[in-house]
Amino acid sequence: MRALALLWWASWLPAAVFNVRDFGAAADGKSNDAAAIQRAIEAAARGGGVVYFPAGDYLSGTIVLRSNVTLHLAPGATLWGSRRMADYNPPHLIYAREAQNIAIEGGGTIDGNGDAFWEADFTPKRPRPSPLIELWGCRNVRLRDLTIRNAPAWTIHPKNCDGVWIRGLSIINHMNGLNTDGIDPDSSRNVVISDCHIEAGDDCIVLKTTQRGEEPVRPCENVTVSNCTLVSSASALKLGTESHADFRHCVFSNCVIRNSRTGIALLAKDGGTMEGVRFHNITIESWPKFGRGVEWPVTIDLERRGPESRLSRVRDVSFSDIRIYTRGRVLVGGLAERPVEDVSFSNVVMRVLGFEAIERAGKLRGGTAQPVPREQDFGNRPAAFIFANARGVQLQDVAVIWEAAGAAAERHAIYAHNVEDLRVEGFTGRQAVPQGSLGVIALEDCRNVRVSGSRAAAGAGVFLQLRNTPAGEVSLEGNDLRKAWPPGGLR
Repeated sequence: MRALALLWWASWLPAAVFNVRDFGAAADGKSNDAAAIQRAIEAAARGGGVVYFPAGDYLSGTIVLRSNVTLHLAPGATLWGSRRMADYNPPHLIYAREAQNIAIEGGGTIDGNGDAFWEADFTPKRPRPSPLIELWGCRNVRLRDLTIRNAPAWTIHPKNCDGVWIRGLSIINHMNGLNTDGIDPDSSRNVVISDCHIEAGDDCIVLKTTQRGEEPVRPCENVTVSNCTLVSSASALKLGTESHADFRHCVFSNCVIRNSRTGIALLAKDGGTMEGVRFHNITIESWPKFGRGVEWPVTIDLERRGPESRLSRVRDVSFSDIRIYTRGRVLVGGLAERPVEDVSFSNVVMRVLGFEAIERAGKLRGGTAQPVPREQDFGNRPAAFIFANARGVQLQDVAVIWEAAGAAAERHAIYAHNVEDLRVEGFTGRQAVPQGSLGVIALEDCRNVRVSGSRAAAGAGVFLQLRNTPAGEVSLEGNDLRKAWPPGGLR
């Protein structure tokens, strides 16, 4: 009994603490403290412990984190990435491989000195440190309660990891800094990201399954992202484009997205399947990248990256309790030979605040080099919601509200091309131009469609337009079309 009591008491003992100043760190912001920090890490790794950074400025090149070691940056402590590429080997500020039970925490700051690795016009210098924090094949990883700023490229990259908890981070990168992603879980599983604020010149939180060398590619699975505020020059929440293995069981909830070119994106290019993905209780405010181009508050795109790429699959994806403020459009697009499957939008309100120039607009492709035939690109369709090459699309309690000042551009509320098994229930809205030339809902080459319990808003003209869609393929049940024109609202 006494032995058990001693074991219980010992479990509450604080971990051994290794102060980097005791190992020779100058903390003056000028001397390279990498060697001193590494000595402290190696000492802590012998039995496990905390490498402690008291208040001060620690300039460093690459440091390698070992198993059972925690880096603790106290409030007032800043770990500065060296401005000399020669100080990075491998090209990361913090690197761990095949480590377990590791953590980076505290109230301090990590600053990547990103401006040292861009030209004046933000063209990236080659090479540059990337990612700032690389965790490869690690288990039981924790990053929490830190401020990370000015990453030269990607900020945090857990690759092939199992058990990653990221909480309470503030990541602030330059909005013009190319590739300055926030957090990129890659072929990792059991990942929790919560309570973070991220501003990034590229994607804020992006899941990937990248192919590196000849090793087998692992899926990205069992991922939750919640309670985050996100600002992105690219995509705030994204899956892909690197999609060599599957994505499954991923839930994104309770997030606020602001001033982002794309709010939510699923871009499948390399043969992996994206399935079992949920987006819930999210507010999206979109803004064009660097003030130019079009906005995509939500987009799903499935295509081959190159002629030899395997064909991906996207299925079982849901969006619920979503509020959108945008000048852009929602686009869900598959391929004729591989439609997107089982996508649902429930309790979604889209407020359209302006009208983009869309005549030359193309879909969001994520850097895919292979040209796409124009007939496979639905990025220029004049509609708030665009669905193309899909099967099993459900819209329930969706509203489109046109709030743009001044003259409106012709837009459908909903446009569908080559969609099979489309269900629109409880929709409310009209076309952008009151009683304009475009119908509220346009169906082109569609099959097995049911529109029920929906209501034409004041000013609606033609409610439903059919193009190469036989009337027998469309069922109308319990709709309120009294405010449509002509009476009945069909053409």
